Formats: sequence, C-alpha cells, structure tokens
Amino acid sequence: MSSEDFRVGDAERRAAMDLLAKHHEAGRLDSFEYEDRRGRAADAVTRRDLDALFADLPALGPDGAELERRAAAEVQPRRTGGKRVRDTVLALTPLIALLLFFRTGQWLWFLLVPVVAILTKGVFDD
Repeated sequence: MSSEDFRVGDAERRAAMDLLAKHHEAGRLDSFEYEDRRGRAADAVTRRDLDALFADLPALGPDGAELERRAAAEVQPRRTGGKRVRDTVLALTPLIALLLFFRTGQWLWFLLVPVVAILTKGVFDD
C-alpha cells in the first residue's frame, strides 16, 4: 500500500481547503473551480484524493510540503484516559453530594464538589 492510499483526517482536509483558498486569492482558481475543489477536499478519503486537487497548481512553501505541515499543526491532542476519569468524577460529584444531602439533611455535603475538583486537578491532569 502506498502512502497515497492512506486515509486522511479532518486536519488534512481543512489544510487542503485553506491552501485552495490561497490559490483562489492568488487568482489561480476561479470561483466555480475553487468551490468545486473545496467540496472535493471536504469529501476526500485518501491522500490521493487531496493530491489530485493540487496536481496543476504550484506548491506553496519552499519545499512544497505545506499541506503536511499545516495538517500536522492542526491535529488536536486526543483526550487521555486520566482526563476522562477526572471529567466523570467531577460530573458525578454533585449528584453524590445531593444524594448525601437528602440522606443526612446536612448541607455541608455540597462542599464536596469544590474539594473533589481541587483534589482531582493534580491527580488526573496530564
């Protein structure tokens, strides 16, 4: 399997659409062709689909690798397991405090919410 057959993600598609906009602003693409290529970039599945959009356009950047650089810069870090655990604990804490309040009648259980938030900040942050 060649690198052209690899699937692309949203970051690569956005980077391709941004580059097409630069070519449109430079006058290399008219409005109709720009919109057509932009739509094809949004629907692209593989690297080959994106490369075809730029086959007749000059490369932007000194080495022609602007698309890869832009896509790599836009890739968002994925949420880690620790962050998900923290979010789950923080979401359940008010419910637990409410249940304990109804069970005991003591309003102090609601102080559990900020305490848990403070305690889990250092434990689960990556």
